[in-house]
Amino acid sequence: MKTIALKPVFIRSFLLIVKAVFAYCTLLISPAAVAQVSPPYYDTTYFSKVFGHEKIYRIYLPAGYDTSGQRYPVIYYFHGWGGRYNKDDNANLEYEKIKEIVDKYQLILVMADGNIDTLEPRPYNVGDHNDIKFQVQMKDYFPELIDHIDAVYRTIAERAHRAIMGFSMGGFISFYLAGKYPDKVSAAVSFAGSPEFFAGYPDNHSLYPVRYAFNNLRQVNLVLRNGSLDILYYLNEEVRAGALWDEAVNFQYWKFPGPHMIDEPGETKVYEEGVKFIAHTFDSISSLPGKVTQNWSHYDLYKTFTVWDYQVESNKTEPGFIYLKNVDKKGFGFYTNRWLPEGPSFKSVEADIITAPIYDSDKNYNVLNYNKSNKKITMNKVQADGEGRIKLHLKKGDHEMGIFTPADGSEFILSDYTISFKQDSAKKSRYLRNIQNNLLTVQLLNRGGENNIPGKLKMKITSVDSSVRIRDSTVTVKVLSGQRIITLPSISVSCSKKPPLHAEPSDVRFHVEINASGTISHDEFTVPVFFDAPQFDSIRIDDGILIRDSAYGKGNADGTINSGEKIMLYHGNYNRLRLYTDDPYVISEEERLADEIIPARWPDGYTLSSVIKISPGCPNNHEIEFLASYETKAFNPIERLVHWGRVKIKVNKG
Repeated sequence: MKTIALKPVFIRSFLLIVKAVFAYCTLLISPAAVAQVSPPYYDTTYFSKVFGHEKIYRIYLPAGYDTSGQRYPVIYYFHGWGGRYNKDDNANLEYEKIKEIVDKYQLILVMADGNIDTLEPRPYNVGDHNDIKFQVQMKDYFPELIDHIDAVYRTIAERAHRAIMGFSMGGFISFYLAGKYPDKVSAAVSFAGSPEFFAGYPDNHSLYPVRYAFNNLRQVNLVLRNGSLDILYYLNEEVRAGALWDEAVNFQYWKFPGPHMIDEPGETKVYEEGVKFIAHTFDSISSLPGKVTQNWSHYDLYKTFTVWDYQVESNKTEPGFIYLKNVDKKGFGFYTNRWLPEGPSFKSVEADIITAPIYDSDKNYNVLNYNKSNKKITMNKVQADGEGRIKLHLKKGDHEMGIFTPADGSEFILSDYTISFKQDSAKKSRYLRNIQNNLLTVQLLNRGGENNIPGKLKMKITSVDSSVRIRDSTVTVKVLSGQRIITLPSISVSCSKKPPLHAEPSDVRFHVEINASGTISHDEFTVPVFFDAPQFDSIRIDDGILIRDSAYGKGNADGTINSGEKIMLYHGNYNRLRLYTDDPYVISEEERLADEIIPARWPDGYTLSSVIKISPGCPNNHEIEFLASYETKAFNPIERLVHWGRVKIKVNKG
């Protein structure tokens, strides 16, 4: 066998090549190189006590997280229907590219999983009645997830650096959870969010219409993005109108030419715009970890809840809402509503309320309780506990509460209003008419102390609604020592408001500025309008008689109206009517709403109609006039048109 002798030059060249290859391979497996090829996200689990099993989520950590040692703000993203934490087909998310956004804005992004059960594709346990199948509630899961993320990762664990985004059903969840927990998040972005769903437990759930819930969101920076070709376009126009009606100052509306999606396939531009908006909020908002210094209000559909560190526990057993109004250190209002906005009150709800720790520890305070249901004022003394909390028990009815010391001055709030008319000054109404001479009379309550009671009180009423004109908007009244209820002189209001084409809010919002010897306070209230509308003909009466698919009325089923009956009215044989009146022989607190989804394939946009109770004491041949409406609906885009009219009916004694 012949041996080949290698020349020294060749050997040196070979060794140099081997050395270079070794150096290159070393570079490939160096820590820096490993960091460059690390996954853009991690899918991981934790044991959820809310669900009772392991719960998965996807998390993005920003570049430098492993080495910086610093803490980061957090965004929680909620997917749409048919999606999961790792897919959201209609949204067109580019999951790997999203890592670039996370790196750019230096934050943590958590993609939550809204799946409730492996056999149930619909997420979040919200929707129509049949969609609410589980005791598991997202309102319980979200704070648990927050606590887990804050415990495991280096987060800035405060509301000023925590936010929510969501798409479609996840967009609804983003606004719903931000409104449920405004003390936990500072911003929320809804990409083409669903406008309203039922939420709650299978045996007790309520319709949550986002357009009427911006009161919950006044302390949160908001974005609603709506596409001109989106199937939800008109419904989200109603949501936008609701934000404007509520005068939500922290609300932005992004409109774009496109369908139901976030981004075009392969892009992340819009998703980044949402993240950028939130990052700007993180940079600009002051740190308020679970505390708020300004006045706030809150609707909640659960009988027990905590918000801004106020704890509420009630005996509410029916669908509807508890409303805490104008809450601050000086007091608050406690109201109940069967639906939003301002449905009739529950007559049997009592509640225990524990305030936030905002009072002096172990100090005695006077508590004023004005029960609006029976018009009675009671005074008690209560001692704040060692933490500075005050515990109160509220009996049945709606209440205005004042909390003060003997040294405190007065605190005037609006407690009621009535409308009368020059041509019939004896008639008292809750509705504005489309006339020139509505007489608006406002009642104020001093819920504060009696130190330095002003001799005179000046009040100014304004409205941003262009259909309303207020003549001589400032009035003055004398205040006597010890006087708690003050009725001010009437103000003339003209109204030319037209009924809305869609289901946007239609009430008029008024603002009140109260000047008590130089001390200025503000309040607001809304008034419904009894629109001019043509007379509806072809009216049919369901008093237990079957007209369409179900009978909602309860009576002798003869198709006429008798005193003591519960009735539903139809325009023709199909259109159930929503009814509005303040006739004294219609028992308003016994009105109920029937809901349905007029065929449109997607269960979005509920149609509501009234079941009303005629007083057993209604006189024979008494005529009741209703403002009424019914809806028709088109699909893709879903557009519900509201048709308005007036109905006059005569009641038989029975």
